[in-house]
Amino acid sequence: MSEAAPQKPREETIEKFIARLRRAELPDGAFNLYAHNHPEHDARAGAAKRRENLRRYLKALPEPRFALVGLCPGYRGARFTGIAFTDEVHLCWPGTLFDRTSARAEPWRERSASCVMDVIGGRTDIVCWNVVPWHCHEIGNPLSNTDPGTGLLELGVGELEFFLSRLAPHAQVIAVGQLARDTIDRFAGRLAAARRSVGAQHVAPLHVRHPAHGGEAEFRAGLAKFLNLGNDAE
Repeated sequence: MSEAAPQKPREETIEKFIARLRRAELPDGAFNLYAHNHPEHDARAGAAKRRENLRRYLKALPEPRFALVGLCPGYRGARFTGIAFTDEVHLCWPGTLFDRTSARAEPWRERSASCVMDVIGGRTDIVCWNVVPWHCHEIGNPLSNTDPGTGLLELGVGELEFFLSRLAPHAQVIAVGQLARDTIDRFAGRLAAARRSVGAQHVAPLHVRHPAHGGEAEFRAGLAKFLNLGNDAE
């Protein structure tokens, strides 16, 4: 039997990143969507499919120029796709390389994901991620969203350091929403040091309003300005 072809450096880094996400031990009220399957809400092998979704997504974006960073996954979006600012309706339609992982009959649709994916379109120089990559929810209500506590933010920032230094070292960070901005500003020293440790230059993050809660127009205008999309983002 022939030996498997050796992995390329970026592929190895992606595998390390996914392994880090998978083995994270989280407090109550946080669901590790890369490691666990909910008996009621996840399809069979849901976590494995989400890992594969993330793997394919990151492989398709080898040199991102921009990194959109939100706070954490929502249950209508990245909780079931494994990819920030995406939902099943827009990412997992027939013929794509990405699999649905929810057990419900209809795919999940998230308004924020719809807006972000519409603005980004087919660009391959933009990568999306979250400060906290695991789903935060009310205890006893897995189909809900809450903000992460301090301990979970610390865990998430550790993964964000790895992500920005190893997978998007030259990407301009654009914080999406005030909470993401506040967290990135709070840990700016750590994030800058992580990038400098791999020889990457640190550039101050930018900020756009989150598209939720009436912020869609401001989000579109702000992101269009930063990405030079002009009328394409209207």
